[in-house]
Amino acid sequence: MLNWGVIGPGGIANQFATALASSVQGKLYGVASRSLERAKAFSEQYRASVAYGDYESLIADPNIDVIYIATPHSQHFPLARACLKAGKHLLVEKPLTVNAQQTKELVSLSEQHQCVLQEAMWSRFMPCFEQLKEWIEEQQIGEIEYINSQIGFAFSHLKNHRMTDPALAGGALLDLGVYSVSLSQYLLAEYPSDIQATARLSKDGLDLNTAVNMTYPSGVISQFTCTMAAQCSNTMSIHGKKGYISIPAYFWTGGQAQLYQDDKLIRTLDFPHPVNGFEYQIESTMESILLNRSCDPRMNHADSINVMTTLDTIRQQIHLKYPEVIESLD
Repeated sequence: MLNWGVIGPGGIANQFATALASSVQGKLYGVASRSLERAKAFSEQYRASVAYGDYESLIADPNIDVIYIATPHSQHFPLARACLKAGKHLLVEKPLTVNAQQTKELVSLSEQHQCVLQEAMWSRFMPCFEQLKEWIEEQQIGEIEYINSQIGFAFSHLKNHRMTDPALAGGALLDLGVYSVSLSQYLLAEYPSDIQATARLSKDGLDLNTAVNMTYPSGVISQFTCTMAAQCSNTMSIHGKKGYISIPAYFWTGGQAQLYQDDKLIRTLDFPHPVNGFEYQIESTMESILLNRSCDPRMNHADSINVMTTLDTIRQQIHLKYPEVIESLD
């Protein structure tokens, strides 16, 4: 049995804890928050053994084998670095860091300390996207020409929200657009060779609406829009010479896939999750620990680095900048 610790008991950590409760090989042991009261409430809700009012105590706890980091993006790098130096295995919410240099540093530390470092891009672990790869490899829709997706919600009016705060690496791209970037690279098994991006920024310099064209070495184009200023269809489609695949809203949850050949719907597959979809990445992380591998091949370190490199390029083109204190390696 592997003991898990959670850093950052916010909304997404509740989904994690709910999924972990169904596991037979892992359990929630400790919770850490900057608020001891909040940590205690979370630990009581999910029956954790200990609660800490600081992160350092949980990281130093010898009873904890693996840690899930669910804080805002801006804190991922320093917390993950501290965990790896303490010899803790990690599952870190997407995006893994704020920039590619930070991701490379964490990968190096994970190798140095022989710890699992797994990016929690939950969609990549879902049966739905494995099925999509099979259809693509089987040429069910012929040679791929382009991918189209959009993801977004009207968040921009909210006050005191992590997505509207530059100090927390807010904006639409890192929180939402990362899905389109990561899943395109996963389905195509290649990295973009040319990127063109445009955006409308808020008065605080965060991207409200971002539109991106990514061209791959094969010639495939993946187009996506991410926004925190508007409501979207939140769909994805993959288009080939013989047909297309449609993933309805909310595509990143991997609930359904529809296969079209020419204009005809050939097959619809539903993918109900045993719990809530988080269970796949949780089990994969524990499997990596038991098999002594550094990460899951479905979300490997090279992919994490290249996803961040793509996001860095987009950020540069749209002039999306964050405070130096969260961009640095210090």
